[in-house]
Amino acid sequence: MPKNSTVALDKAGARARLKEAGVYLAMAELAGSGNSAESKVAGSNAILAGIAAADAICGLVLGERSAGDDHTQAINLLKRAIHPSTKAATSLKRLLTQKTPVQYGADAISASDAADLIKWARDIVQEAEAKDR
Repeated sequence: MPKNSTVALDKAGARARLKEAGVYLAMAELAGSGNSAESKVAGSNAILAGIAAADAICGLVLGERSAGDDHTQAINLLKRAIHPSTKAATSLKRLLTQKTPVQYGADAISASDAADLIKWARDIVQEAEAKDR
C-alpha cells in the first residue's frame, strides 16, 4: 500500500467504525483507573477509539478514510471533514503522537496520561456521533 492513500468508506462502514470507536472508548474508560498495566491498556484502547472515530467522520462526510502510514495525512483528511472550531483534529494529532510509545513501548504510562488519552478520544467520538445525526 502506498504511503499516502485513502480507501472508500460508505455510510454503513462509517457507522460500523463508529460502533467500534464506542466499544474501544468504553474499554478504555473501564481500564483507565487501575495500575500501570491497566493504564497502558486504557491508553491503547483510547488511541484505537480515536482512530476509529476519525475514520467514521471521514467516511460519513467524505466517503473515504485514511489508509496510509502517514499520520499527517489522516489528520489532514479529518480536517477536511470537520468544522475548524472543533477539537477533533487536535485530539487525533495528540493521540497519534502517543500511538507508538503507548502501544509498542515498554514504558508504563500513568493514570493521568491515560485519562488525557481517553479525553482526546472522547472528543473525536463525540464529533463522530454528531456527524451521524
